[in-house]
Amino acid sequence: MAGVDHEALVGMLDRLKLTAIRDQLDTLLDEAARSDMTLREALAFLVGREIARRDERRIAMASKMAQFPFVRELDGFEFDAQPSLDPRQVRDLAECRWVAHGDTILLLGPPGTGKTHLAVALGREAIRRNYSVQFVTAATLVAMLA
Repeated sequence: MAGVDHEALVGMLDRLKLTAIRDQLDTLLDEAARSDMTLREALAFLVGREIARRDERRIAMASKMAQFPFVRELDGFEFDAQPSLDPRQVRDLAECRWVAHGDTILLLGPPGTGKTHLAVALGREAIRRNYSVQFVTAATLVAMLA
């Protein structure tokens, strides 16, 4: 394929819908060259960037569809402020085995204790693991059931 010009390569990437590689082609190729990557390493690098972009877009779209009231992550939760909460148990919940098993979790506590933060963070972890998520407050759920 010697002599493939930039436009032809961009056209091929478009046809294959490899938009992350297409949009950053020169930068990615320069980075691969600077790092003295082998052809295999460079290909893995390019494909890795494409996968990362697709994952970012999938997570962003699924998060929007989930209707979270805000973005929160488990890393931002202050476990010290809630000593009755076991951080290991929360990290275990973040593995989403409970979703795979069809189990339910219920977060109870007074206002301001981080229930919504945890719900959103756990929902985002579920999205990362390719589960569909819908955020609904208890008040909304009760109204829907009534």
